[in-house]
Amino acid sequence: MRGEVVHGDARGRELGFPTANMAQESQGMVPADGVYAGYVSVIGKGREFQHMPAAISVGTNPTFDGAERRVESYVIDRKGLDLYGDQVIVEFVQRLRPTLKFDSLETLITQMDADVAKARVILR
Repeated sequence: MRGEVVHGDARGRELGFPTANMAQESQGMVPADGVYAGYVSVIGKGREFQHMPAAISVGTNPTFDGAERRVESYVIDRKGLDLYGDQVIVEFVQRLRPTLKFDSLETLITQMDADVAKARVILR
C-alpha cells in the first residue's frame, strides 16, 4: 500500500502502541482483516526511514466497536517517530492472526505484546 499517514483516534498511543494510520484514499492491495508482520518505508526521506519492521492491523477495531476499515502500522522499536503527513509504503510480509474482539483492554494489550514479539522474530 502507498499513501499518507493521517491522524486516527490515538488509541494505539494510549495503549502504548502508537500507530501510523493510512489515509482512506491510499492506493494498493489491502489484505484480509487481521494482524500482519511487515515493513513501513517513508518516501522521500533518508535511509533511516526505509524498511522499518512493523506490526500492522487491518480491520475495523471491533474491540472499540469501530465501523471504518483501517490500516494501522506500529513501527517496532522506534520511539517518538512522527510520520503525520508523510507518504509511506506499507508492505505485508506474513499474517499473524485474524482480527478479534477482546473483552478487556488488558487482554488486548497482552495480545498486542505477543503480536509485536512474533512480528519481531519473523522480520529478524
